[in-house]
Amino acid sequence: MGKNLSSSHNEGFKFIIDEKSILGDGWLSMYRTGGPVQFKKEHFERAMTNLIREPNINSTAILRADILSEVEYDLNGAEDDGEAKILESKMQKLEITEDLEANMIAIDDIKPRLAEFHGDNNLDLQTSFEFVRRIIPRNPSKDALINQTCLILNSPKKHPETSLIIYTPHIEEEDDYPFYIPRVKSVAILLHENVLSVHYLPFPNEVEILHDEAQRVVRTAYRLLQTASKHSKGVMQGYEKRVNHDQVVDKVKFQDTYIILKKKYSKFLVDNWAESTDPKKHVFEDIAIAAFLLELWIKIYGPDFKTKMQFRDLGCGNGVLCHILISEGVKGVGIDARHRKSWSIFPAEVRACLKEQVIIPSVLLRPHPEVKKRAPHLEHNGRMFPVKVAHELIAPATLVYSSADLLASPQVSVAEFPSNTFIIGNHSDELTCWIPLLGYPFMVIPCCSHNLSGQRIRFHPRKQLKETPVSQHNKKNGEKNNSGNSTYAGLVDHVEYIATRVGWEVEKEMLRIPSTRNAAIIGYINPNLKNFPTQSVYDAIIEDSGPDSWVENTMSLMKRSPRNH
Repeated sequence: MGKNLSSSHNEGFKFIIDEKSILGDGWLSMYRTGGPVQFKKEHFERAMTNLIREPNINSTAILRADILSEVEYDLNGAEDDGEAKILESKMQKLEITEDLEANMIAIDDIKPRLAEFHGDNNLDLQTSFEFVRRIIPRNPSKDALINQTCLILNSPKKHPETSLIIYTPHIEEEDDYPFYIPRVKSVAILLHENVLSVHYLPFPNEVEILHDEAQRVVRTAYRLLQTASKHSKGVMQGYEKRVNHDQVVDKVKFQDTYIILKKKYSKFLVDNWAESTDPKKHVFEDIAIAAFLLELWIKIYGPDFKTKMQFRDLGCGNGVLCHILISEGVKGVGIDARHRKSWSIFPAEVRACLKEQVIIPSVLLRPHPEVKKRAPHLEHNGRMFPVKVAHELIAPATLVYSSADLLASPQVSVAEFPSNTFIIGNHSDELTCWIPLLGYPFMVIPCCSHNLSGQRIRFHPRKQLKETPVSQHNKKNGEKNNSGNSTYAGLVDHVEYIATRVGWEVEKEMLRIPSTRNAAIIGYINPNLKNFPTQSVYDAIIEDSGPDSWVENTMSLMKRSPRNH
C-alpha cells in the first residue's frame, strides 16, 4: 500500500482517502482543496458545463464529446412529491461514420444513469441538468467510443450554494473500461461549503488500490480537482476564450475525416520520413490541414467537388499535403522553389504533380489590362529585372531577365492556372501576401512575415483586441499579455486586409493543428474575380512597398536551403 492520509501538495490539495465521504455509503473521498475557494457555485457550474462539452481538456486521449441528449430541470418548481419539471430537453441522433472503423462499447445505450446514493447522505440533492454524451477518442480503432451520463445536481432549499457533478459511463463490465477514463463506477466533483472535492464510487475489488497515490486512477482524481479549480477561477476572473475554433467547417465532420486520413496515411509517412525535421509534427499537421480542406471544398463546391475544382499548393515544401489530397482523388499540383528529398517516397502519380519552380506572378510580367485593351497583341510588359549572381571563380555579375524571358521559362510559374483552381498557401513564407492577389479562391496559413518584395517586415495590426478582466489584471501585475499585437498577429491581419482590399469576402479559422501559427485566411467569394487583375490589385502592390525586389529575391530561393517549419 502506498502513502495515504491527508498528504499535502503544491496547490494545497489534500489526499483524504480515509475521510468519510459526504456522498454516503460506497463513495470514497479522494482529494479536496486545502482551504475555502473564492469562486462561487455559478462560476463552478459554468466551468464544469464547458468541461462536460469539452472532455479533451481533461485528457489528451480524447478528441471530443458529442452531446446525445441534454435535459434541464426546474428544481424551484418541483412538486411536493419531489419530482422536478423538465424545462427543456434536446436530443440528437448521431451516426457513426463506418470509415472510422471504431471500437465501440454499448453506444446504443443512451438511457441516462441516475445518481447513486446510499445510506447517510443529507445533502438533499436533485438533478438540475442531465447530459448524455458520446466520447470520441483520438484513436478510435484502439480506444473505444463510449456513452456517459453527466449530471449537475443542486440542493436549492437546504444547501443553495452546493453543486455536484457526477460522471457515470454506460459500461457494465469493469474490464471494458477504456484507458482514458478512471476505472470506477462514477466520478463526482463537489462544491460544498466553499470546499471543492473529488469522490469516487469504486468497484468493490478496486478499493485498496485507491489508497495508493502512485496509481494512475488516483492521479486522475488529483488532475480532475486541478482542472475544476483552475477553470472555475478562470470563469470568476472573467476569462474569455482567446481562440474560437470551428467557425468555417463543422468540428465533427473535420475530426471524423482527420481520424480516417490519419489511419490511412500517418504510419507510412512517419516510417518513411526523409527530411531532418520531426516527422510527427509535420505529418499530423498536414493530415489535419488536408481534412479541413476536404470538408471546406465539400462546403464550397458540394459533395462532388472533385469534378468541379483542382488545387495548386504554392510553396508545397515536403509535399505531404499534396500527397494526401492527390491520393484522395483531388486533382492538383504542388510547386516549390526546391525539390525535396521526401518527394521520392511518394507514388509516381504524386511525384508527377510536384514541380520545382519559382513563382513570379503574371501581374508583374503582363501588360496592364488598360494597355492590353489598346494593344491586344502585347503578351508581356517589356520590363527588365536585374538579378545579382555570385560565383566562387569569377567576380559577381548581374543578369538581366526580361518579362518575356520569365514568361517563357519552364523554371518559372507565373501563377496562371485553370479558372477552377483553388490555391493553398500552407506556411508559404514570401508567397503569403501574394496569394489573395492571384485571382483564385484560396486558403493561406501565414507563417513568416514578408512584404510583396519578398523582404522580411513586421506588420502592425490595424485592429486591436478588446481587453478582458484577465488581461487587465495581467497588465496591472506586469505580466506578459498575449493581446494579439505580435508579429504573427500583424501578419495575419495584413493578409486579411490585402484580401478584403481586392474584393474577397474573408473567413478566418484557427485550425486544430499542432502549430502556434494556425490561422487560416480563406476567400472564395469575390465579385471581381473575372476581371483580375483589377486596379485594386495594382494599388495593393504599390501600397505594400512595390514588387521591385520580388524577382531577385525569388530567383535566389532556388539556391538557398529550404526552411523547416
